[in-house]
Amino acid sequence: MTILLEANLTLFFGRFHPLLVHLPIGFIILAGIFEMISWKKKVDLQLAIAYALLAGAIFGMMAIVLGLMLASEGGYNESALNAHKWTGIATTVLSLAAYLLKKNLHKAAWMQKAYQSTLLLALITLTVAGHYGGSLTHGSTYLLEHAPGPVRQLAGLKPARERITVMDSALVYDDVIHYMFEAKCNVCHNPDKQKGALLLTEPAHIMKGGDSGPVIVPGDASQSELFLRVTLNPDHDDFMPAEGRTPLTKEETALLEWWIEKGAPFDKKVVELSREERINGYLREVGIGEKKPFLASLAIASVAREVQDEIVAEGFKLKTIATNSPWLEASYSSYNPDKLSEQKLSTLTNAKENITWLTLSRIPLKDDWLSHIGRFTNLTKLWLNQTAITDEGIKHLVQLKNLEYLNLYGTKLTDEAITDIRQLSGLKKLYIWQTDITEEGVAQIKESLPEVEVVYQYPSL
Repeated sequence: MTILLEANLTLFFGRFHPLLVHLPIGFIILAGIFEMISWKKKVDLQLAIAYALLAGAIFGMMAIVLGLMLASEGGYNESALNAHKWTGIATTVLSLAAYLLKKNLHKAAWMQKAYQSTLLLALITLTVAGHYGGSLTHGSTYLLEHAPGPVRQLAGLKPARERITVMDSALVYDDVIHYMFEAKCNVCHNPDKQKGALLLTEPAHIMKGGDSGPVIVPGDASQSELFLRVTLNPDHDDFMPAEGRTPLTKEETALLEWWIEKGAPFDKKVVELSREERINGYLREVGIGEKKPFLASLAIASVAREVQDEIVAEGFKLKTIATNSPWLEASYSSYNPDKLSEQKLSTLTNAKENITWLTLSRIPLKDDWLSHIGRFTNLTKLWLNQTAITDEGIKHLVQLKNLEYLNLYGTKLTDEAITDIRQLSGLKKLYIWQTDITEEGVAQIKESLPEVEVVYQYPSL
């Protein structure tokens, strides 16, 4: 029991190493910066420099102790760990030596050059120690992971493979599973940090497993340790990923299960594996087989300046949704003293093909006015919250098949509007809180539009 308690305390205090290690780094770098300022500007910063070096040495000693505690947990690349440890120790010793030399510069002429050399060496070893520390935390290729091809080649790394997102060409491991591992798992399971002796960067290592043996049983996710770990309660000691890191999403977990159940292949394309429609949906969620955005699929000319000026003259605000884009965002402020009328609203139809976002929040709209908005076939976002529209008004919007976002919060809608809302096949997000639509009505909407997110309660803060 005592041994277990001591081990836990060692790991407990060791986990503070990444937090504390930034203090000596900051103080030593600060000493170097102050030294350069004092040389160039002839400013007297000698006392500040000395104290910065002393603080760097003191906090460096504390970081070394905590680092040794953390290293006792194991799972680190031995050579990288040793390089990080000894360069860290050297940096601390050099910082202390630089402090002592700085305080005694007046005693001998040679001390000035010795001090300068010592400070320079401290900064160099600090850089090396930081590099190896980053490698232990993120992997040895982290720094150059997104470097240009020539830089990667000089560093001896393989050319970066561009991820394929087209469903017909995407590889199930390289473009789905490996992509997930890189984002969520490999920070702890890379060549420099192999928690549980498990390496998840290469197929051969994945199938080899770790200390507890193979982690994947091809064809049986329920017997695969890796899948079991990611589906444990997040509070469980064996839950992966550990240490409070971002876990796999519901979609990613389902795709991992699907891949294992299909035999955990490393060389097959996504389309070569049988999959249900829900799997296709999950693949789209992680970027595979995404459809080209609706607006990007259209080629359309910009609205003439005189037409835009006419709309603005009626009190609307009009702007492009992106630089040099033909797509417009139109809005009418509820604070405009000149109240919106149906005639004013009708002027928007002169730009109906280009208006893709429209905000009419808190405007005293009438149901029949929405017949004009129903002609905006390229509309993707529409704000009608806190208006007086009713179920009758929604009937005018059923032709908006490309509408993705609809805010009806605070309106007078009831379950009678559900039939029309269900016809908005492109809908992805719907706000209907503080309406009279019931939970049964919400269930009907979700049944017809399973991909839509329905917000029908006040969002929790």
